[in-house]
Amino acid sequence: MGKLKIPGWIKAVVKIAVSAAALYLVFSKINIPDLLKYLKTCQWGYLFPATILFILSKVVSSFRLNVFFRKESLAISQLSNWNLYLLGMYYNLFLPGGIGGDGYKVYYLNKETGTKVKPLLTAILADRITGVYALFVLLTVLVYMLPFPDYVFYTAWALIPLSVLVFRFLLRKFSPQYLPVFAITNLQSFLVQLLQLASVLFLLLSFDLTDRIWAYFFIFLVSSVVATIPFTIGGVGARELTFLYGASFLGLSQEVSVTISLLFYLITAVVSLSGIWYSFRRVELG
Repeated sequence: MGKLKIPGWIKAVVKIAVSAAALYLVFSKINIPDLLKYLKTCQWGYLFPATILFILSKVVSSFRLNVFFRKESLAISQLSNWNLYLLGMYYNLFLPGGIGGDGYKVYYLNKETGTKVKPLLTAILADRITGVYALFVLLTVLVYMLPFPDYVFYTAWALIPLSVLVFRFLLRKFSPQYLPVFAITNLQSFLVQLLQLASVLFLLLSFDLTDRIWAYFFIFLVSSVVATIPFTIGGVGARELTFLYGASFLGLSQEVSVTISLLFYLITAVVSLSGIWYSFRRVELG
């Protein structure tokens, strides 16, 4: 008996519904006038460096993906890869459903270069896993900056070296072709996340927030992990919900936290919108 295939439009409707429900829950639990007050006090000049840092993080991320592509014998220029990456960001954010940005990249590269689907999917999956791994390591490091119980500190100490060993073992067993680029792709992943944390720092500075920065960083990284789970539209709602409950758990202002999350989404949306250009013209693969 074959597997039940869910139509793409149903997946899109479900994602929209989940995002709407998450946003409704967020805005029902915060003081809207306070949120608007924080927005009015925002020093908007800080959003420019925050945006530049976010763009740089995506450039580094696209370089990392191209490293994996080349280990699958797919040689395309970095400029072509960046253009396709922007188009993927656009699809991920504005066109939810069965295709998505990663799915479109696989389809396009398969059609234009003849590269088989399986190695393309393997490269993209390895890219995603490497990114999440960097998030995990940085989260364990940030544990030491926050007032967690001692057993959490000890667990974090053990998890970092253990995770390196497990990650390398899984690569050796399932994707040994990526072992030679293990170090460089992980360094790129850490750089991606550090650039995004720097972007968040400028968002905090736009509200003159200099206290408990580590706590905001921790929530942001957790929200980044949650946003990678494809049950909302481009992470909309999921990130805000994480900021809401994370702020409550760590004793931060929920209004400030949600405002930071919304501004980061605004930056993501503006940058992703630039990919619309390549939805009207063919991406040349140099």
